[in-house]
Amino acid sequence: MRNDKTSDVIETLGQTLAQGLGKNLACLAVYGSAADDSFRPEHSDINLVVVLQKVEFADLELIGELLRAQQKSQKLRIATPLVIAPSFLQDARDSFPMELADIARRHRILAGEDLLSDVQVSAQRLRDEAEREARGKLLRLRAMVMHRPAADEIREGLMGLLSSFTVIERALMGEEAGGLDLFERIEARQSIRLTSMRKLQKIRDGAEQWPGEPFLHDLLRDTTLEVENLVQWVDQHAE
Repeated sequence: MRNDKTSDVIETLGQTLAQGLGKNLACLAVYGSAADDSFRPEHSDINLVVVLQKVEFADLELIGELLRAQQKSQKLRIATPLVIAPSFLQDARDSFPMELADIARRHRILAGEDLLSDVQVSAQRLRDEAEREARGKLLRLRAMVMHRPAADEIREGLMGLLSSFTVIERALMGEEAGGLDLFERIEARQSIRLTSMRKLQKIRDGAEQWPGEPFLHDLLRDTTLEVENLVQWVDQHAE
């Protein structure tokens, strides 16, 4: 979860960017796990959305310079921010429905006007993208099994998978998912057990440690099988 240090870093980032961008900044927000209690410094990135009145080349360079300076003094990971114009929030609803829906649902304003809360996307577009994302994650997971990368890359891939499926589930379940365990709802509906995904949750939350070899390979195998079941669940919701 977020601690005081994380909150201070986010607030400093917001102040630095707002001061540097000046009147061209329409809205600045942190979104995703850094906007709620699911943030874990070991596994999570700080995600920012920067809405500019007009996206200028010089402003992109400035944002990069400011973030690089902040990154050097912090151990927290700052993801490349989403830099957009206000029109993006309407024009991209068909092409980026899942990300925009998640931003609208989970964000905290750092500067400017809240342009994010009222963004609404098509339910059908949301289901279609959720299915596409879920199938893509399964294919990448299978590729990881084939290539057998180093343990660090496997751990990073599995943790990224957990974050991605959490967003996919929120997109499909909407307000029904708020404040409740998403995997528990899926298990109850589908009569399946998501033991590996729950283990990844515990690792993310610091309740368990990563297994060593060969047990990491077993976790990869079991997670792949569970993701196949999750893809079937997503497919049913996308129909």
